[in-house]
Amino acid sequence: MTVSIQFCGGCNPRIDRGQIARELQQALVGMGFEVVFNSRDADRVIYLSGCMSGCAYKFNPTDPPYVTVAATTVDGEEVGEARIVPEALRKLKQIQERQETELLKERYMRSDAAEPT
Repeated sequence: MTVSIQFCGGCNPRIDRGQIARELQQALVGMGFEVVFNSRDADRVIYLSGCMSGCAYKFNPTDPPYVTVAATTVDGEEVGEARIVPEALRKLKQIQERQETELLKERYMRSDAAEPT
């Protein structure tokens, strides 16, 4: 599974986007993900914006499930710079768990419908 880290233009950063990206990359690789940067061809996306404008997401909307980082917020929740990486990873895990649950439901519904009554 691939995670893309999408950057904003960096015009007004309030956080160290490079350090956060390195920490995210290291953690994601350790979890078995392939990490790419600024690519639309990924299974998951982390939009990494340096300020509250959230330009990484605004100018790059995409279909895969995503997490947004805008300054010291993750998906709109203030977390502080030290908690950005753990919170972004937690959100990605939640996405994974929801998708796995949906797949299991679909399989159950198909198998239930296929059984003769």
